[in-house]
Amino acid sequence: MSIFSDYRVNVRSGEIGGDSGDKVYLSAPGLLVAQYQSIEKSLHRVRGVRQVRRIELIPSERRHFELDTLLRHVSYPVLSVDRDGLIVAANQAAARAFGVSHSQVAGMALQRFLPRLQLAELLRGITAPRYGFPVTVRGQEFVVDWSPIALAEAPGAVASLAGAVLTMQARGDSSAQEAPPQQILWDLDRRRDSCLRLQQMAPLDEPMLICGEKGTGKSTFSRAAYYLSPIAARGQLREYAGMDFSQRQLEELQAMPDDTMVLLDDVDLAPAPQQQALADCILRGRIRPRLVFSATSLAALALPLRQLLEPQQITLPPLRAMRPALAGFIQLILEDSAVALDSAAVHALALQDWPTNFAGLSDCLSAALAHVQGRGGATLRIEDLPLAPANEQLPWRDWGRGLTLPEQMEKVERAILVELLETLGPGRHSTRELAQRLGISHTAVANKLRKFGLSLGQAAR
Repeated sequence: MSIFSDYRVNVRSGEIGGDSGDKVYLSAPGLLVAQYQSIEKSLHRVRGVRQVRRIELIPSERRHFELDTLLRHVSYPVLSVDRDGLIVAANQAAARAFGVSHSQVAGMALQRFLPRLQLAELLRGITAPRYGFPVTVRGQEFVVDWSPIALAEAPGAVASLAGAVLTMQARGDSSAQEAPPQQILWDLDRRRDSCLRLQQMAPLDEPMLICGEKGTGKSTFSRAAYYLSPIAARGQLREYAGMDFSQRQLEELQAMPDDTMVLLDDVDLAPAPQQQALADCILRGRIRPRLVFSATSLAALALPLRQLLEPQQITLPPLRAMRPALAGFIQLILEDSAVALDSAAVHALALQDWPTNFAGLSDCLSAALAHVQGRGGATLRIEDLPLAPANEQLPWRDWGRGLTLPEQMEKVERAILVELLETLGPGRHSTRELAQRLGISHTAVANKLRKFGLSLGQAAR
């Protein structure tokens, strides 16, 4: 570098690489021929330098030039955005679609051109719609493919996205099937694992089963699988109800092309002979469309279909198993309202078991909002909630027969402590940590452990 300094040559950038990894590339714009001839002789005298030659572009500049040229000739819009939703780069087609000059696109907010796009959700998590969801730009209809740019250091984490690349294809056929509504998944708490599994399985060809109680979001996950699959960019979506599934619907399935995704809701309600016939057709390769099933549980299916779908199942957790995230779910449900939520109301909602899960919670919040608006308030309080006394979903009648109330409570207390010790794992137990989780004093925890014969080192059932 001192040689370049002696000849007053400005080196703008450099990189190391080449086919064998032993080349040094330096970019020196405006280098004169006479300067190069003098520098070449001096560089040859540096130890380790075997060859010096002049090239038009260093590798990074060539890659940028080639990519820029390629994108310039692509007829459909291509652009990238950062985590804040700002456009980093775009081709000429994107600038024309947005109605601005190419030099102005970089740095502009994507939401300005796609105001109805749920950008915050797309940038927040990697489980958002990925393929073929519809948008309208200046009166022209497009379908968008969204490719997240994930950081290798934190794959799958909420903070793992560096941005995304979008491609927009014009929807030329106005008679095409109307696309279903976009499905954004709420990937909080234990639902996060279900969302990530859906993201992994949706692009595959094998049939998929989504299990869960009523109201856990089986239909939402099924429709989200469509937008997470490449089929959304080129194919169609068909939906059937399990209780209406008959031989005629089975024959329709066999006639459909392979660029179709079929959602069969509540397949466990289909007659057992139809489930067996469906499983037989799948195993014999007679059904080409991608199949996504939903059911209350895997055990509710007929045996042939159960064996077929067991490796490809996703189980959605009930709402009562995600009480720590209930406040977050409530915020998502109420995000379009201007009503604040009192902490006592959140606690009262968390005490419920929600047998109908998100459906029941949504109905409860809708009724509470109507009550708040009726009294002209701005905060949803506990008195606004239409809550009945909780009907606990625990099997006391089965295992509690012949036991007194104190004996039943002791069994419950011991089971809670054992489960908590197993969850924390060995080496992480302390009476203070257990007390903090249980909301009691550490002395009380120590007394209960001694009473039930449990130790901090190992939980014994």
